[in-house]
Amino acid sequence: MSKDNGPQSSAEWRELLNTPYDYPEEIEEAPKRSLRRRARKVYRQGQKAELKRRLAEERRREPVTAGGAILVIVGFLALGAAAAHWWPNDGAPAKVVTAGSAPETRTESASGEAGGVSAAPSAAAPAVPKADLSKPEKAAEGWARVYWARNPPVDKDHKAVVERAAPWMTPALSENLKKFDDPAWNEMVSNGGVSTVDRVTVGPADDDRVRNQADTPMRVWRKVTVETTVAGYRKYNETKALLTEITRGDDGWRVGRVLGV
Repeated sequence: MSKDNGPQSSAEWRELLNTPYDYPEEIEEAPKRSLRRRARKVYRQGQKAELKRRLAEERRREPVTAGGAILVIVGFLALGAAAAHWWPNDGAPAKVVTAGSAPETRTESASGEAGGVSAAPSAAAPAVPKADLSKPEKAAEGWARVYWARNPPVDKDHKAVVERAAPWMTPALSENLKKFDDPAWNEMVSNGGVSTVDRVTVGPADDDRVRNQADTPMRVWRKVTVETTVAGYRKYNETKALLTEITRGDDGWRVGRVLGV
């Protein structure tokens, strides 16, 4: 085989050593950043060691041929598969979390000490009931229950949540919510969490901002209190107090404005 089939100079060998790494999918989907960082380091060290060993063998015999290069690539693939199963994880076997799978949560015992690891709520898309627009309170409650039931691994982005709650909203409010980021959504994503709605209460709008705006046959203000549980890398509860303006259209009542989101 001609010497023209492989790298000839030391610079060419260094370029091969500096080729960017294509990490296995199992490493990139690991649930924790620190775990991914350690796995990448082990993978890089293993690849460099294997490459240097093979290059030393080839140099002792002859420059790398096309067949020899294929052997090196095959070795890389085998090494990558092994590294995905052997990177350090504080003595525990690694568990890969993929999109659509439920994150794990650590429960707290009555004494405040961390208990065992329990599974978070299922990562299936929340079921969407038929919208009841017969009364302002029904519209506000239905909107809150659907809008605050969130599953980032399934929904992918905040717009999916808005679209799911659209039957209870006016088109103008729906478009408005899609244009802006929701801090609660971003916090949930960083926590790897899924939220479920525990309770929704709809009552009079006892707030100075709207207290002087009397109800009319076409528009009312209601205070909506939403209690949720977020289960992710950590588990926490949230209570949101929202002021909602509910307007009447041809097909019933819809939430047209929200203060507090």
